[in-house]
Amino acid sequence: MRSRWRLALGLVFGLAAGISAQDPTQTLPDAYKVQFENDYARVVRVHYAAGAKLAEHTHAAGTTVYVYLNDSDGVVFRHSGRSNRAVTRPAVKAGGVRVATGPEEHHTAENPASTPSDFLRILVKTANAGSRNMRRLTRGEYPAGENVTDEQFENPQLRVTRLIVVPGKPMTLAARPSPSLLITLPSGETRWVDGDTPVTLTAPAELLRLDFLTGPTK
Repeated sequence: MRSRWRLALGLVFGLAAGISAQDPTQTLPDAYKVQFENDYARVVRVHYAAGAKLAEHTHAAGTTVYVYLNDSDGVVFRHSGRSNRAVTRPAVKAGGVRVATGPEEHHTAENPASTPSDFLRILVKTANAGSRNMRRLTRGEYPAGENVTDEQFENPQLRVTRLIVVPGKPMTLAARPSPSLLITLPSGETRWVDGDTPVTLTAPAELLRLDFLTGPTK
Protein backbone atom coordinates (compact mmCIF):
# COMPACT_ATOMS: atom_id res chain seq x y z
CA MET A 1 0.00 0.00 0.00
CA ARG A 2 2.81 2.42 0.91
CA SER A 3 4.54 1.78 -2.39
CA ARG A 4 1.31 2.59 -4.21
CA TRP A 5 0.96 5.86 -2.30
CA ARG A 6 4.57 6.72 -3.08
CA LEU A 7 3.98 6.01 -6.75
CA ALA A 8 0.81 8.11 -6.78
CA LEU A 9 2.51 11.01 -5.02
CA GLY A 10 5.45 10.74 -7.37
CA LEU A 11 3.17 10.97 -10.38
CA VAL A 12 1.36 13.98 -8.91
CA PHE A 13 4.57 15.84 -8.09
CA GLY A 14 6.12 14.86 -11.40
CA LEU A 15 3.10 16.17 -13.28
CA ALA A 16 3.14 19.41 -11.28
CA ALA A 17 6.85 19.87 -11.97
CA GLY A 18 6.29 19.26 -15.67
CA ILE A 19 3.48 21.81 -15.81
CA SER A 20 5.43 24.45 -13.88
CA ALA A 21 8.40 24.04 -16.23
CA GLN A 22 6.38 24.53 -19.40
CA ASP A 23 6.58 27.35 -21.89
CA PRO A 24 4.40 30.20 -20.51
CA THR A 25 2.94 30.82 -23.97
CA GLN A 26 1.21 27.47 -23.42
CA THR A 27 0.46 27.62 -19.69
CA LEU A 28 -0.18 31.40 -19.36
CA PRO A 29 -1.54 32.44 -22.78
CA ASP A 30 -3.25 35.59 -21.49
CA ALA A 31 0.12 36.98 -20.42
CA TYR A 32 2.54 35.52 -23.01
CA LYS A 33 1.83 35.34 -26.77
CA VAL A 34 4.27 34.41 -29.54
CA GLN A 35 4.28 37.35 -31.97
CA PHE A 36 7.05 36.21 -34.34
CA GLU A 37 9.51 33.32 -34.58
CA ASN A 38 12.12 32.03 -36.99
CA ASP A 39 15.57 30.40 -36.73
CA TYR A 40 17.12 33.62 -35.40
CA ALA A 41 14.68 34.91 -32.78
CA ARG A 42 11.50 34.23 -30.85
CA VAL A 43 9.45 37.33 -30.04
CA VAL A 44 6.95 36.96 -27.20
CA ARG A 45 4.57 39.80 -26.35
CA VAL A 46 4.11 40.00 -22.57
CA HIS A 47 1.19 41.62 -20.75
CA TYR A 48 1.10 41.74 -16.97
CA ALA A 49 -2.28 43.12 -15.96
CA ALA A 50 -2.49 45.41 -12.94
CA GLY A 51 -2.30 43.25 -9.83
CA ALA A 52 -1.54 40.08 -11.83
CA LYS A 53 0.02 37.06 -10.11
CA LEU A 54 1.35 34.46 -12.54
CA ALA A 55 2.12 30.84 -11.71
CA GLU A 56 5.65 29.45 -11.94
CA HIS A 57 6.95 29.01 -15.47
CA THR A 58 10.23 28.60 -17.37
CA HIS A 59 12.24 30.77 -19.75
CA ALA A 60 15.05 29.31 -21.86
CA ALA A 61 18.71 30.12 -21.30
CA GLY A 62 20.51 32.48 -23.65
CA THR A 63 20.57 36.11 -24.72
CA THR A 64 17.26 37.95 -24.31
CA VAL A 65 16.32 41.45 -25.42
CA TYR A 66 13.51 43.17 -23.47
CA VAL A 67 11.73 46.05 -25.23
CA TYR A 68 9.40 47.99 -22.92
CA LEU A 69 6.23 49.32 -24.55
CA ASN A 70 4.81 51.45 -21.74
CA ASP A 71 5.85 53.24 -18.57
CA SER A 72 5.37 50.76 -15.74
CA ASP A 73 6.36 50.21 -12.14
CA GLY A 74 8.37 47.37 -10.67
CA VAL A 75 7.48 43.71 -11.23
CA VAL A 76 8.46 41.02 -8.70
CA PHE A 77 9.98 37.73 -9.92
CA ARG A 78 10.35 34.93 -7.38
CA HIS A 79 12.88 32.42 -8.64
CA SER A 80 13.18 28.74 -7.77
CA GLY A 81 15.87 26.17 -8.49
CA ARG A 82 19.51 27.28 -8.36
CA SER A 83 18.54 30.93 -7.91
CA ASN A 84 16.00 30.74 -5.08
CA ARG A 85 15.35 34.44 -4.53
CA ALA A 86 12.96 37.31 -5.24
CA VAL A 87 14.03 40.07 -7.65
CA THR A 88 12.12 43.28 -8.33
CA ARG A 89 12.49 44.69 -11.82
CA PRO A 90 12.84 48.48 -11.53
CA ALA A 91 10.31 50.84 -13.07
CA VAL A 92 10.77 51.16 -16.83
CA LYS A 93 9.99 53.74 -19.52
CA ALA A 94 8.36 53.14 -22.89
CA GLY A 95 11.07 52.57 -25.50
CA GLY A 96 13.60 51.33 -22.96
CA VAL A 97 15.65 48.22 -23.81
CA ARG A 98 17.53 45.66 -21.74
CA VAL A 99 19.95 43.10 -23.17
CA ALA A 100 20.79 40.20 -20.84
CA THR A 101 22.42 36.77 -21.02
CA GLY A 102 21.64 34.16 -18.39
CA PRO A 103 20.75 30.57 -17.52
CA GLU A 104 17.31 28.98 -17.73
CA GLU A 105 14.88 30.71 -15.36
CA HIS A 106 12.08 29.24 -13.24
CA HIS A 107 9.97 31.89 -11.54
CA THR A 108 6.59 33.34 -10.71
CA ALA A 109 5.74 36.94 -11.61
CA GLU A 110 3.68 39.53 -9.79
CA ASN A 111 2.72 43.02 -10.92
CA PRO A 112 1.65 44.81 -7.71
CA ALA A 113 1.08 48.11 -9.52
CA SER A 114 -2.26 49.65 -10.46
CA THR A 115 -1.18 49.86 -14.11
CA PRO A 116 -0.21 47.07 -16.54
CA SER A 117 3.27 46.25 -17.79
CA ASP A 118 3.68 45.52 -21.51
CA PHE A 119 6.89 44.51 -23.23
CA LEU A 120 8.49 42.24 -25.82
CA ARG A 121 10.69 39.37 -24.67
CA ILE A 122 13.00 38.47 -27.57
CA LEU A 123 15.03 35.28 -27.23
CA VAL A 124 18.05 35.45 -29.54
CA LYS A 125 18.52 31.98 -31.06
CA THR A 126 22.00 32.56 -32.48
CA ALA A 127 25.52 31.70 -31.32
CA ASN A 128 26.54 34.18 -28.63
CA ALA A 129 30.26 33.96 -29.47
CA GLY A 130 31.11 33.85 -25.78
CA SER A 131 29.39 37.14 -25.04
CA ARG A 132 27.75 37.84 -21.68
CA ASN A 133 25.47 40.84 -21.74
CA MET A 134 23.77 43.08 -19.20
CA ARG A 135 22.96 46.45 -20.66
CA ARG A 136 20.10 48.94 -20.30
CA LEU A 137 19.48 51.26 -23.25
CA THR A 138 17.43 54.43 -23.07
CA ARG A 139 16.25 57.01 -25.57
CA GLY A 140 18.76 59.80 -26.01
CA GLU A 141 18.24 63.52 -26.57
CA TYR A 142 18.05 63.88 -30.33
CA PRO A 143 17.83 67.02 -32.50
CA ALA A 144 14.30 67.91 -33.60
CA GLY A 145 13.44 67.65 -37.28
CA GLU A 146 16.32 65.31 -38.17
CA ASN A 147 16.45 61.59 -38.83
CA VAL A 148 18.47 59.69 -36.23
CA THR A 149 20.53 56.50 -36.46
CA ASP A 150 21.87 55.75 -32.98
CA GLU A 151 23.83 52.49 -32.62
CA GLN A 152 23.37 51.89 -28.90
CA PHE A 153 24.84 48.43 -28.43
CA GLU A 154 27.06 45.97 -30.30
CA ASN A 155 28.96 42.79 -29.51
CA PRO A 156 29.92 39.79 -31.69
CA GLN A 157 26.35 38.42 -31.50
CA LEU A 158 24.03 41.40 -31.75
CA ARG A 159 23.73 45.07 -32.71
CA VAL A 160 20.91 47.32 -31.44
CA THR A 161 20.21 50.58 -33.30
CA ARG A 162 17.55 53.17 -32.49
CA LEU A 163 16.03 54.80 -35.59
CA ILE A 164 13.91 57.96 -35.70
CA VAL A 165 12.25 58.95 -38.97
CA VAL A 166 10.80 62.46 -39.11
CA PRO A 167 7.95 63.63 -41.40
CA GLY A 168 8.96 64.33 -44.99
CA LYS A 169 12.40 62.70 -44.71
CA PRO A 170 12.34 59.05 -45.76
CA MET A 171 15.14 56.88 -44.34
CA THR A 172 16.72 54.11 -46.41
CA LEU A 173 18.35 51.22 -44.56
CA ALA A 174 21.19 49.91 -46.69
CA ALA A 175 21.54 46.19 -47.38
CA ARG A 176 23.70 44.40 -44.82
CA PRO A 177 25.24 40.94 -44.74
CA SER A 178 23.20 40.04 -41.65
CA PRO A 179 19.41 39.83 -41.19
CA SER A 180 17.58 42.07 -38.76
CA LEU A 181 14.36 42.57 -36.86
CA LEU A 182 12.63 45.97 -36.95
CA ILE A 183 10.47 46.89 -33.95
CA THR A 184 8.12 49.87 -34.14
CA LEU A 185 7.68 51.87 -30.93
CA PRO A 186 5.53 52.04 -28.92
CA SER A 187 3.24 49.56 -30.70
CA GLY A 188 5.76 46.71 -30.63
CA GLU A 189 4.95 45.64 -34.19
CA THR A 190 7.75 43.62 -35.77
CA ARG A 191 9.11 43.21 -39.30
CA TRP A 192 11.79 40.76 -40.43
CA VAL A 193 14.42 42.03 -42.90
CA ASP A 194 16.61 39.45 -44.66
CA GLY A 195 19.43 41.95 -45.04
CA ASP A 196 20.16 41.57 -48.75
CA THR A 197 17.66 44.25 -49.84
CA PRO A 198 17.54 47.95 -48.87
CA VAL A 199 14.48 49.04 -46.88
CA THR A 200 12.95 52.53 -47.07
CA LEU A 201 11.05 53.89 -44.07
CA THR A 202 8.68 56.67 -45.07
CA ALA A 203 6.24 57.23 -42.20
CA PRO A 204 7.16 59.31 -39.13
CA ALA A 205 8.27 56.60 -36.73
CA GLU A 206 10.62 55.45 -34.02
CA LEU A 207 12.03 51.97 -34.37
CA LEU A 208 14.62 49.61 -32.99
CA ARG A 209 16.74 47.54 -35.36
CA LEU A 210 18.25 44.31 -34.05
CA ASP A 211 20.98 42.97 -36.34
CA PHE A 212 21.86 39.30 -35.87
CA LEU A 213 25.61 39.02 -36.43
CA THR A 214 25.97 35.25 -35.91
CA GLY A 215 24.05 32.33 -37.33
CA PRO A 216 21.37 30.19 -35.66
CA THR A 217 22.60 27.58 -33.22
CA LYS A 218 20.34 24.85 -34.62
